[in-house]
Amino acid sequence: MYATKLTTKKQLKQFVQMPFYLYKKDKFFVPQMKRDLYKTLIKLVLCDKTYCAFGVYQNGKMVARALSTIAPSRQLKLDKCGYISHFECINEQTVANALLTAVCNHLKERGAEHVEATYFPFDQDNRRGIQVCGFCDEPMFLTSYNPSYYGDLLEKFGFTKDFDTVSYKCTYNDFDFDNVERLKDRLLKRYDLNIFCADFSKIDREIADIHQIMCKAHNDIIFQEVPSIEQLQSIVKGWRNFLWSDLILIARKKDTNEPVGFVMAVPNFYFVFKKMKGSINPLSLIKMLYYKNKIRSMRIMLQYVIPKYQKTGANFLLYHQLYVNAKKRKIQYVEAGTIMEDNVASRINTEKAGGKLNKIFRIYGKNLKD
Repeated sequence: MYATKLTTKKQLKQFVQMPFYLYKKDKFFVPQMKRDLYKTLIKLVLCDKTYCAFGVYQNGKMVARALSTIAPSRQLKLDKCGYISHFECINEQTVANALLTAVCNHLKERGAEHVEATYFPFDQDNRRGIQVCGFCDEPMFLTSYNPSYYGDLLEKFGFTKDFDTVSYKCTYNDFDFDNVERLKDRLLKRYDLNIFCADFSKIDREIADIHQIMCKAHNDIIFQEVPSIEQLQSIVKGWRNFLWSDLILIARKKDTNEPVGFVMAVPNFYFVFKKMKGSINPLSLIKMLYYKNKIRSMRIMLQYVIPKYQKTGANFLLYHQLYVNAKKRKIQYVEAGTIMEDNVASRINTEKAGGKLNKIFRIYGKNLKD
């Protein structure tokens, strides 16, 4: 058994393929698109050289892997924080130790004082954290899923909890539709609001308005910086095929059209990815076109309301219309998250909208200065 830095295209292909061996009997496993991940790794690891990939081999087979990089941490106030992502490992502590030792030594040599796992700063909402609770429910789009022993592997190596994010299971039965219906027209009139679906034909305007809301509603509990308009445009471009306009709602002032809040949900395309089995070819693309209309679950990813309207019922009006639109789409299962554990206001709003805590995702940290 040995750990090594991956520096060839052949090794990166093994990196991409490794989870298919690890999860071959796991009914909840959702493969990443192999071609897309491989292209990303080629760019980040071999071309830009901003990330390093590591693997552990046992009897000629890769049995553990990880991707690492260094970037600033807003939450920890560090210019050089190490990040580990795409961590996968068989259930053997010696294997995990070999991998994590190689990664941590590399990060320490490059000046990192602290390391967090698992977290991908290149795409902050993609499979963030180690899932430590809620293994009975299917994984939702862009959230983590892993064997339950991963937390033990990290903790026995010396990692401890930095913070948690949480998700809530939401059902229509737990949302008071009748009460909101009675109040809806009154609230819309009192606060001079309209609720609109996102207009993809005016996408630049919609992105600018969402950015404005996020900037006004941002607080110190949300550890990520508000993305720039350019970053939001890049995200929307990358996610365009996974967004439904009627699941992105914006609340606006009637008289001025000023945006005051929005909620964004994404269909659970993991359902489609499982059918495609990680491959992009003519047959899998036909499957994607067929199965995307059969998606019956969604993840509420973002919900922001500017401070002036946070106690006006705007949150519930947005949730109400989102649920109405989701039911028309025959969505049967809704999950909201991931939310920072100490973002009390957001958690309360989600709970009042019928959410029940169902999953915990943990960001682990380790001091590298010693």
